[in-house]
Amino acid sequence: MSVRFLHAADLHLGLRLTRFEGDAARRISLARIEALDKLKKAAIEHRVQFVIIAGDIYDDNAVAASMVNRVFEILNGSTWPGSVFIIPGNHDPLTPGSVWERDPWKREQPHKSVRLLRSSEPVHLPELSTTLFPCPLRHRTSVDDPTAWIAGHPRTGDGTIRIGIAHGSLNIMPNLPEDDHLIPKDAAERLGLDYLALGHWHSPLVHGSRTAYPGTHEPMRFPNVTTSNSTGWIDYSPNGSSDLFADNGHGTAYIVEIDGPGAIPRLEKIEVSRLRWLYEEIDATSHKPGQMMKDYTERPDRERTLMRLRLTGVLTPRDHRRLDELKEVIEDQYHLGSTFDADAVLIEPTEDELRAAVGNGVLPKVLERLKADLEALDADRRTVAAHALKILYRLAWEDRPA
Repeated sequence: MSVRFLHAADLHLGLRLTRFEGDAARRISLARIEALDKLKKAAIEHRVQFVIIAGDIYDDNAVAASMVNRVFEILNGSTWPGSVFIIPGNHDPLTPGSVWERDPWKREQPHKSVRLLRSSEPVHLPELSTTLFPCPLRHRTSVDDPTAWIAGHPRTGDGTIRIGIAHGSLNIMPNLPEDDHLIPKDAAERLGLDYLALGHWHSPLVHGSRTAYPGTHEPMRFPNVTTSNSTGWIDYSPNGSSDLFADNGHGTAYIVEIDGPGAIPRLEKIEVSRLRWLYEEIDATSHKPGQMMKDYTERPDRERTLMRLRLTGVLTPRDHRRLDELKEVIEDQYHLGSTFDADAVLIEPTEDELRAAVGNGVLPKVLERLKADLEALDADRRTVAAHALKILYRLAWEDRPA
């Protein structure tokens, strides 16, 4: 008998967005809840038999009661296909006083749809000929392998599909923190698992043929920008390989299908995020403002794209004036919280424009000194002078009427 399920992880609901303000922070936080609803719709659309969420549903154990209740209500709704199986992760570990010991999670199990797997013991699903091996975390950090207990339950030839559910770092590269719930890279094969559903790393990753991270369901950072600079979020186990904990600006999950015991799983990556986070840096020297305006006003899904656009380069005064139009497009047509930064763009005027801008006073003297440096024998001195002239013009010009 085959099984088909959805594998998600690292929802981090209740995440505090310290890098955004006011309405932007509220709407970006709401997107994480909306993405959970999209996750449910994907499970229905793909006709899965159950859902696995491999840890870190909540960003921490101090999440507000309103968020706790809202998440539970969504997860426990009657429209989920089959059951939703959850384990605590390193952000919401099963510790005394944790979110799992508060209402509504402390109520007697099982609930309508959701099943919190609190114990490291097999969970048999006889109707699906499947056994789950959950590995709930009880500490933020630990040097113990969370999957080690499964070795005491070897494959017996009972004809069931064996699925492990764990949260931690797969030990596939050097210099991982020893206390980051390290999992042996061959754990799935060594433990006789048909699939090992992992959480903890926020980018999708498939290792071998039986082990995978689905990534987070909703982005937490701009690609190529550290997570802390995107949201203010810091992982409990930062290290030299911190990009492992960072998504690529998309929210994803896996649809997993296994034909039977010993069969190789088939994985389909799906996008479930409400928002897309996008960081772009453009050298405006070779891009006319009109063409950039056309590009950014014609892009699809602008209202669900959180954009951070940074320009560099050199423009004429006339082209530089048009950047205000582009700024308006980014801030008005893209998702609230999108930003436009042209502070690094320099202005290259004509000789007449430069002299007209500096006017009277001390600036003409500065201008003459810099023009003299342009004739210097030292190449570095000439380069600095040319750059300084552009800055001088910008300082003098930007306060003048267009």
